[in-house]
Amino acid sequence: MIFLHLWSICQRKKTLVLIVIYCVCTFLFISYIKSSIYPKKENCFLNEENSIKSMELISKIETNMNVFLKKHSKFRLYNKSDVWTEIAQDVFIYSAYIDKCPSTMSLSSYCVQFIGITLLNITDFDSSMSDLKCAFKRRSNIERLGLAFIEKLPEHHFKPYTAALFYCSLNRYTADLTSIDYATLYRFSVSTWLQTTYLVSDTSSDITVNLCVRPLYGLFSSIHLVEFLAYYKTMGVKHFIFYRHNVSESMDLFLNYLIFLNVSMEIRTWDVPLDNNLIHEYGQIVFTQDCIVRSRYKFSHTIIVDIDEFIVPKLHSNITALISYLDKNYENAGSYTIPMVLFCDEFSYDKSSSSLFHILDNNKRQRTPWAHRYRSKYIVRSARVFYGGIHFVWKHEKKWYEVKVSDSTALLHHYRHCCGLLQTWFFHLFNFHVLNDDIVIDDSLIKNAYKLVNDSLVLLILDLSNVISFDI
Repeated sequence: MIFLHLWSICQRKKTLVLIVIYCVCTFLFISYIKSSIYPKKENCFLNEENSIKSMELISKIETNMNVFLKKHSKFRLYNKSDVWTEIAQDVFIYSAYIDKCPSTMSLSSYCVQFIGITLLNITDFDSSMSDLKCAFKRRSNIERLGLAFIEKLPEHHFKPYTAALFYCSLNRYTADLTSIDYATLYRFSVSTWLQTTYLVSDTSSDITVNLCVRPLYGLFSSIHLVEFLAYYKTMGVKHFIFYRHNVSESMDLFLNYLIFLNVSMEIRTWDVPLDNNLIHEYGQIVFTQDCIVRSRYKFSHTIIVDIDEFIVPKLHSNITALISYLDKNYENAGSYTIPMVLFCDEFSYDKSSSSLFHILDNNKRQRTPWAHRYRSKYIVRSARVFYGGIHFVWKHEKKWYEVKVSDSTALLHHYRHCCGLLQTWFFHLFNFHVLNDDIVIDDSLIKNAYKLVNDSLVLLILDLSNVISFDI
C-alpha cells in the first residue's frame, strides 16, 4: 500500500510538471507568434477625419498668431550667448560650473565641472584621469592646476563622440571661489577661457519644481507648446528650461514672445558642433547633465521630459503633491522613474471632439505600460545625482538611489505615431507591436480639462488669436 501511495504521488508530480511545461511552452509559442504579427495595414493610417475640427481651429490660431508675431518681431529677449567651444582637439565644452565635487573624488570639496563632448575611445575607462590640464582665472591672475578627472557617459550608441564630464579640483585654494571668473582645459597651452557659474547651496525644505526639455528641432506647433506649458503649470511646475537647436522662424518669434509675457522660462542656445552621425541625438545626454546641474540648489526637484510627454499623477491632484508623497515614503530617493504608456495617433479620436489640445482629444492608450527604464522619464533631486541618462539616472551620489514609481501612482503619457513600434515584454525576451496591444480609455487628463483650458497663458493666446473659446 505504501508503495502504491508513493507511486501515485510521484505520478501526480510528473503530471503537474508536464502541465507546467506545456503551459510554459504554449505561452512562449503564443508570445513568439504575437511578436511576429505586424499591425494590420489599416491600423497604421491616422484617423485625421476624426479631429478635423481641432485641426481647423489650430490652423486658424497659428495663422493669426504668426501675423501678430511678425508685426511685433522686436521681441528678441532670450539669451543667445551659449556657445560650444572646442577647448582642445576633439573636446567641446558647453558649460562650466563651480560646485561640490562628486563623492567619487573624496579628496576635494569643490571642483570646476565642465560639461561637454569628447571623442570616444573604447579602450579608455569611463572614469579616469584625462590628459587635459586645468587652469582658472581670478581677476587678472591665472592659476594652473593638475590634470582633470574625466567621466565618460554611456548612451553614446557607438557614435564617434560621447558626452563627458571633466572635474578640476580646487582643494588647494581657500580664497573666495566666487571670484573665479573663468576656467579652462588645455593640453599644451591655453587657447580659450570659459565663463564659470558658481552654484550657491540651498538647504530649504520647500518643494519647488522645474522642468527641462531636450533640444528643440524641426517643425512643431506653437499650440502644442502652449498645451505643454499650460499643463505643467497647472501641475505645479514653476520654471521651464528649453534648449533651442533648430526651429522655424515663427517658433523662434513665439519663444521670444513667451519670455516677453514673463513666462518663467529660459531658452538656451544649443548649436552643437557635431551632426547626428558623430553624436547621438544632437548630444541629448549632454543637455541632460547641463540642465540637472543648472537647476541644482535653485529647485528641489527637476523633471526631464520631451515636449510630447506628460507626467500624470493617478492618486494626487498635481505633480507637487505626488512628489511630496514620494519624498515622505522614500527619504533616500535620488530620482523617481515614471513608467510610460503610449497614446498612439493611430487610435481613433472622439469624432464629436473639437478640442484645441491633443491631450484632451485623445483618451485612448495602450493597455500595457512599458518596463521601467524603457522609454521612461524621471524626476530628480539634482544635488543627489552624479549624472543622468535619457530615460533614467545612471549614477547617484553615495547613499541615494532610484525609485521606480508604480503605474498605479503615476504614468508618463506619450503622444506620438506608433506604427512599427516594438515593445519588449516577459523579461525582455520577446517584443510585440504596440498597435497590437489592447486599447483602454484613460480620462485622467480630461477630468481636469477645466484647469488647463482656463490657464492664463491659454486665455491670452486665444485672445490674441481672436478665438473666443473652444470645447473641452
